[in-house]
Amino acid sequence: MNGKLTILDDYFPNLTTGFRISEFNYYLEKFPTSEVISTRYDMHNAEYVATYPQFSGRVKPFTAFDWTGKSTSLYYSVFLGNAYSFYFIYEMFNTPFIFELYPGGSYWLNDPEVDEKLQKVLKSPLLQKVIVTQKMTYDDIINRGFVSPDKVAYIYGIVTHPQYFQSTPQKKHYKTEKQTFDICFVAHKYMAGGIDKGYHIFIDVCKRLAATVPDILFHVVGNFNSSDYDITGLENRIIFHGLKDHTCFPDFYSGMDIIVSPNAPFLLIPGRNFDGFPTGCCIDAALHGVGVLCSDLLNQNTSFVNGKDICIISLDPASITANILDYYSDPKKLYQMSECGQAKFREVFDFEDQMSRRAAVLQQFL
Repeated sequence: MNGKLTILDDYFPNLTTGFRISEFNYYLEKFPTSEVISTRYDMHNAEYVATYPQFSGRVKPFTAFDWTGKSTSLYYSVFLGNAYSFYFIYEMFNTPFIFELYPGGSYWLNDPEVDEKLQKVLKSPLLQKVIVTQKMTYDDIINRGFVSPDKVAYIYGIVTHPQYFQSTPQKKHYKTEKQTFDICFVAHKYMAGGIDKGYHIFIDVCKRLAATVPDILFHVVGNFNSSDYDITGLENRIIFHGLKDHTCFPDFYSGMDIIVSPNAPFLLIPGRNFDGFPTGCCIDAALHGVGVLCSDLLNQNTSFVNGKDICIISLDPASITANILDYYSDPKKLYQMSECGQAKFREVFDFEDQMSRRAAVLQQFL
């Protein structure tokens, strides 16, 4: 008989945190006695329950937390920040825990405070497993002696929406189903100008393309607007879509030809932060058949063939412009890469595979 799994989180059930929604919902379905205790319950639960009524009552505020400590046999959280913040609970009740160490969420490199947090949670006798999703993360915590290999479950990748692996809307191709060549930039702005995501580079590329090619349109999804960067000359060529939730992306991506992601590490937190590869936005786009042009300054790519499944770009706007013009002039080449990329991304990030491997880690200790 399974013990009870309690997930502790600081953002769920906000519907914009797509990977949490997909991952935690999977656990709620697989482990019938499991629950999520959320510090943001009051802000988002009504919208969440309206979307997922089958889990009504399974997500609770901290006011409903069982402070006897008797009902839970295993705690789980994502990100170092949560594992550290909720550690007092694991310790208070002497209860085992597992956490998933994604990049971000209070985890980055070369920082004494981060190292102190890693030291506390990874060396805890209550830690059963830490799930890591990037080889760079694995190497960091192993090589620096924070944890022994037997305590690490390395599951490359990220969890995204299961419906992205089902049928997607019919792709609209340039010169057949549509008369424009559409390029998008999709990211969340965490710092001024979105420099860490390469937004300024994207705008530079747009200006170069707009000056020579009349039928290219540019799309920006995220909390960006025309005041973030000078868009002189692009006023009638660029569309700001604002923030979107996952339900909007299938239709949106059906009309996109290329996603450009010139992101760079060590800028958001100087010398310390890095993104996973590819970014979640690139993964979602690829699953919908969009050609992915993205940077990989840390050489984290272990699964994709450059030029076949994906196009690895530099941060030089002139070079990126040349990459795009190459595909623009040969749409057949672009759509061949898009199809290969879609198949490869579906294989690498297969929802059932990603989730069954995570669930198996938890199952061992329930």
